[in-house]
Amino acid sequence: MPAPLPKCPRCDQEWVRAYRFKDDGAAFSLCAECDSLWWQQEALEIAAARFLDDVVAERLGDCNPWSTRVWADVIEPVNECR
Repeated sequence: MPAPLPKCPRCDQEWVRAYRFKDDGAAFSLCAECDSLWWQQEALEIAAARFLDDVVAERLGDCNPWSTRVWADVIEPVNECR
């Protein structure tokens, strides 16, 4: 049985789930409620959180990455069933 999902330490409203970038498979954890992102090796702490928009903008070199894209164009959930 998989381990229970952790609750987001930033918003305390949603579970933090595993995602990856489609282009290179870089894994991260994401709260879909507040868009907080943690790289795979980071502890789920408020101080380590980044915002998805900022990370995507930096990776794509586009200050407004969602003007012509949606999440499904850039990221995908990782299957949590192992």
